[in-house]
Amino acid sequence: MKKFDVNGYQISFWNYVATHLQGEEMVGLMKNMGCNLYMSPEHKIADGLPNMHKVLRRCEQLEMPCIVYDHRVTLRVLLDKGEGEYIANLKAAYADYKDYPAALYCFIWDEPNSDEEYAGVIRACELMRAETGLRPFVSLNHVGMRAEKDADRVLRLAAEGIRPDVLLYNCYSQCMEEECDRRQGLENYYHNLQKFIEAGKKYNLPVWQSLLLTGHLCLTNPTQKQLRWQLNVGAAHGVTGFFWFHPLELGYSPDACGHAIDCRGNKTPKYDMAAYESFRFMEDVASKLQGYVHEKTYHFHTNEGEFERFYADRDDLIAQVYTEYNRPAVIGKFVGKTDPSRRAVMLVNASQENICHARITFGGEKPFTDDVYLSAGSAKIYEL
Repeated sequence: MKKFDVNGYQISFWNYVATHLQGEEMVGLMKNMGCNLYMSPEHKIADGLPNMHKVLRRCEQLEMPCIVYDHRVTLRVLLDKGEGEYIANLKAAYADYKDYPAALYCFIWDEPNSDEEYAGVIRACELMRAETGLRPFVSLNHVGMRAEKDADRVLRLAAEGIRPDVLLYNCYSQCMEEECDRRQGLENYYHNLQKFIEAGKKYNLPVWQSLLLTGHLCLTNPTQKQLRWQLNVGAAHGVTGFFWFHPLELGYSPDACGHAIDCRGNKTPKYDMAAYESFRFMEDVASKLQGYVHEKTYHFHTNEGEFERFYADRDDLIAQVYTEYNRPAVIGKFVGKTDPSRRAVMLVNASQENICHARITFGGEKPFTDDVYLSAGSAKIYEL
């Protein structure tokens, strides 16, 4: 296995199928959907362990690091059974996975929401690090519904207490079903993005997002344009990891639609959409941004969020921006990792529906203007 680069660009997914029901066959399917980081099936009963081992061997063959989802070491066990049983489970899990190089992380909890759960997650991470060679993995809930000071407190708890390798959080309000909810949904999305990016910079942690792949409850079934939009808008703000939620249908779901693989195991049109946009992102965007670190992001003709608005001549590199029909745009600025004189600018059409005719002018010693049409959610990167 190649050494995992936590600062590289990653695409993964949420997997909620049990190990005794899913084996190695899904690893290749997810790799072909554009994922380069695997989420294992959920190990719930002993009979599923042989399948988990097959999954880990297949991940190693395909050079896909794996987040192991084992119910023996989730937060619930620590809270319900106590530290003695939790430590015993940690040692048993470590014995089961220590010989598999693809076993990169071990999942502990998703979306801690109370002080009790945060305290439990922090202790579970401490025990996992102390008792085994496993690396804990935790995903966070969005903080958009919290008061400002409470949001800051939770992010501090996450960064300083959990001490994760990355800040991964879930937020899907960027894709609301009802038109009357979409403005507020975008405001929540951008507010969370700002809070997590600020925390990532403060604590020197990569920021990852869960993205909506499957419509459910009040969230729409995303179009291919919206899949593209989520990847590019996130990247323009400095996000480097993405988890699709969630590609695998769990039986016939009355409240969900648009999975990538249906409950019969068949690929759907959404699979091809996600595969194309994931590969396009990794090959056309991530490959260029890999050599840079995020500096700042401007918003242009957007009505939502608290990011700095772009106006003419306020930037040392970007002189002018224009979009026909006042289409919204997001403009990310990046600086070379090894050579700060190298700069990159990512121009994104921030509309989820409409094409954008844009014009961007760069100043400096060699000023130039580019006139470009961007489909909904599409991006162009300028390396300067």
